[in-house]
Amino acid sequence: MNVIVIGGGISGLLTARALREIARAEQRPAPRVFLLEASSVPGGKVQSVRDSGFLCEWGPAGFLDSVPQTLELSRELGLTPTPANDAAEKRFLARGASGRRPARLHELSPSPPSLVATPLLSARAKLRLLCEPLVPPRTDELADESIASFAKRRIGHEAFATLIDAMQSGIFAGDPERLSVQSCFPKVVAVEREHGSLIRGMIKLQIERKRRGQAAGTPGAGPSGRLTSFAGGMQELIDALASDVGRTLELERPVNGLSRAESAGSPFVVHAGEQIAADAVVLACPAPQAAALLEGVDPALATLVREIEYAPIAVACLGFKRDDVGHPLDGFGFLSPRHAGLRLLGSLFSSTIFNGRAPAGHALLRVMYGGARDRGVLELSDEEIVGIARAELTPLLGLRDAPCFVRVFRHRRAIPQYNVGHGDRLARIDARLAALPGLYLSGNAYRGVGINDCVKASEPIARAALDHLDRVRARAAA
Repeated sequence: MNVIVIGGGISGLLTARALREIARAEQRPAPRVFLLEASSVPGGKVQSVRDSGFLCEWGPAGFLDSVPQTLELSRELGLTPTPANDAAEKRFLARGASGRRPARLHELSPSPPSLVATPLLSARAKLRLLCEPLVPPRTDELADESIASFAKRRIGHEAFATLIDAMQSGIFAGDPERLSVQSCFPKVVAVEREHGSLIRGMIKLQIERKRRGQAAGTPGAGPSGRLTSFAGGMQELIDALASDVGRTLELERPVNGLSRAESAGSPFVVHAGEQIAADAVVLACPAPQAAALLEGVDPALATLVREIEYAPIAVACLGFKRDDVGHPLDGFGFLSPRHAGLRLLGSLFSSTIFNGRAPAGHALLRVMYGGARDRGVLELSDEEIVGIARAELTPLLGLRDAPCFVRVFRHRRAIPQYNVGHGDRLARIDARLAALPGLYLSGNAYRGVGINDCVKASEPIARAALDHLDRVRARAAA
């Protein structure tokens, strides 16, 4: 029996591997798996580029070590995960220029005492933040709510604009007035629902962590854990996965159609230069490509998938002689609230986070532009993007000269946007898929945008496909 996985990005690679591993571990009949990728290289947006002694990430900079499945996968593949250096513990937030005061960075800590002392918030905003436990929780639990609405309701307008907007930009590069807090940060919604207050919930969770002997870090709105990669960058994971699936992966094999079979037998036909009968199909490609293929199977499902928006991102990797950067770069990097007046979303101090990212005596910065509220950034030339980056970074980091190394990466569809209504859309997608047994959707457009989310999703999808094949065999044998 044939299972065809369309898309050789990380989700496709993981699903193809999981199909084999589950069948082997549970002694099930192993299907013949085809992993079809249109481009000449696997991995999708997960690629690492080494040039002139600098190691740049084309896409994700790593994954968080809070999910055991990704660490276990790495070890199964013979890889050695590399956690971020201790020197990268600090986080900064940019504050824009005002009057005679230049733009500068402020260290940011999520703990309530630190937030009370921070110069990033006015006295009025701090008082409003301290009153958060007095704010009643929502009673209409089923109604979706934007991140902006949730944050303003719980901690006030200023704390939202300074802290939460910057944080979501670092993950989703989205518009917080449109992003769904339920879909983007379900744990935060659960804290309000269970404890009635974010501050009370954070304190109780911290006490629980101490009781269990876990690290007592303060739970925050964003994902927890330490950023982790590999000595050679995230490319190591892609190369290892591609080697592991072997001949299952077929590069430069574009799929231009998907249809239902007209005769008995395999229910689907994949059009990839030739027609391949498929007993199960996993669409592990980005939502726009998946929607185009679904037109030949279920136009209503195609419409639902096509409604998932993406934010564009331009990533500028800038290498400097270390003496040309006045800032100590003693941290992970910084984010920029929209009201700071800067166009950049944030910057990672790549050579501080991981060793081997820059030659000796140099530093590597990764600067992000674009997002859902700045879609025109990709219309700029590389020179224009680098020029804006230099102008904005100079007062923040004390740049003394031009970068000695520049690489700019562009992603027109970089990050899926889980806008308000995303959860309802997923429910409708699932209902349509239920009527199409053997068809599955995988990737970060649906239930998590990070590497860890893709890893966690691959096994259930592969298991569902194998269960479907078992049912087909049982019916055929009856």
